[in-house]
Amino acid sequence: MSTTVVELAGACSLAGTAAAVGALVYLHLSPTGLSPLRNAVSQYGISAYRSWYRVMTIAMGVGGAGIAVAVASGLQGTDVATVAVLIAIFAGCRVAISWFPMDAPGSPRTSTGAAHGLLAAVTFGSVAAGAIRLCKVLEATPRLDLLASTSRVLGWVMVACFAVLLLSRLGPELRRYFGATERALYVAIIAWLIVIGIAGATGHLVTGTDTTVGHGAATLR
Repeated sequence: MSTTVVELAGACSLAGTAAAVGALVYLHLSPTGLSPLRNAVSQYGISAYRSWYRVMTIAMGVGGAGIAVAVASGLQGTDVATVAVLIAIFAGCRVAISWFPMDAPGSPRTSTGAAHGLLAAVTFGSVAAGAIRLCKVLEATPRLDLLASTSRVLGWVMVACFAVLLLSRLGPELRRYFGATERALYVAIIAWLIVIGIAGATGHLVTGTDTTVGHGAATLR
């Protein structure tokens, strides 16, 4: 394993995540006419601000790809490959989704819109599963127990938000808060990318060696 590769991958992930957050902030501050409470984030992708939505999705994909590389390069264990694949799937879906925009509300269902829905479901499902499975890998290293707990909590928050999103399609009351729920899911994903990205960039995701930060004996306990 290479500490340098893990650190570079973590830094790349943080840079991508930062760009995604910047694009999201810009979209929410711009006069898009969309409601953060009701409208899906994907609706930015069918608005006049679609280019910023694409920046956001690609940047988040870069953030996920960095995590996948850091996990695969730095961690050891039977679940490492599974976690890396799950996060790589998340990254790929994030990069691809803006080329398959959602159908406009009230318009007929199209194959492109169906592909968008599938990509979104796989995106959210894979990152949640990856976060939860990652905690099991991290628990094998005592100094990473806090990081493991954080990954688990954020993973289950993602699952809860995703479940509410699915249920919101069954009733008008929950549908009124679809946008807020999806944004809560985005916050959980971004928080996870930041936490794991920092762990990668500081070398803490390298197991099987005496990992240090700035050559000091720092740990994530």
